[in-house]
Amino acid sequence: MTYLLYLSILGIVLPVTHLKGLNMGNKRKQARRAARQALKSKSRILGYEIDTIIVDELASAAPALPPKPKRDTSSIEARNEAQAHYLISLDSKALTFATGEAGCGKTFLATAVAAQRLLDKEVDRIIVTRPVLQAEEDLGFLPGDMAEKFAPFFRPVYDVLQKRLGASFLEYCLKPEVAKVEIAPFAYMRGRTFENAVVILDEAQNVTASQMKMFLTRMGENVTVIVNGDVTQCDLPGNVKSGLEDALQRFQPSRQVGLIEFTAEDCVRSDLCKVALQAYL
Repeated sequence: MTYLLYLSILGIVLPVTHLKGLNMGNKRKQARRAARQALKSKSRILGYEIDTIIVDELASAAPALPPKPKRDTSSIEARNEAQAHYLISLDSKALTFATGEAGCGKTFLATAVAAQRLLDKEVDRIIVTRPVLQAEEDLGFLPGDMAEKFAPFFRPVYDVLQKRLGASFLEYCLKPEVAKVEIAPFAYMRGRTFENAVVILDEAQNVTASQMKMFLTRMGENVTVIVNGDVTQCDLPGNVKSGLEDALQRFQPSRQVGLIEFTAEDCVRSDLCKVALQAYL
């Protein structure tokens, strides 16, 4: 096993010697001890302040980490007429309801638009939330903190944010002390007011009417609210009306509100997904 010892003198790195025959069990400690002793004698001779760098050429070499994905800078484009109407509504309305089948791009487009607005500094924050009915029953028995418990439910959103913001910037934005991106279950929205943000409520068919009212009345100034869901996939008890269905009956298209409906024909996930959706109509 060979260790290379270098002297850094006046900013110039010079090779000095090779240290061989180190004990395998304590090779690091012995190498550092030998290096310090060698440097002490050398520094007395040369009269320079010497910095030491010991490099294990073989065993200590750390495995190369995969490069973090770069940010996707491509434009956000509609793939069909329904998506085009959706993007127009996201750009011009304070509140947009988008309903329809899975695979139509509701979550992807909403998250991509939110990411671009954050990058363009049109908003200060992105908040993404959704109800997690099945998880709420078992959360107390799951190990880990909130982020770990809910991560699988928000994976599609996280993937889009990572793609559009870049991995490093997303990690920075998710830090609690920064909080430029917040991904949290719907239960954590109560009692809060949001300003200068894009707020996305996904799987909105699984909130109740009272919860939807609570959510929509928490919005402050310069907020874009995007409510996505599929009323045919409601997991609420049969005697409980979906808050999304209730809201669609209460709101009408206006200068501030957009209503977008996707059908199975608007599916862009794959041809197989479209066939499956049509088979279950």
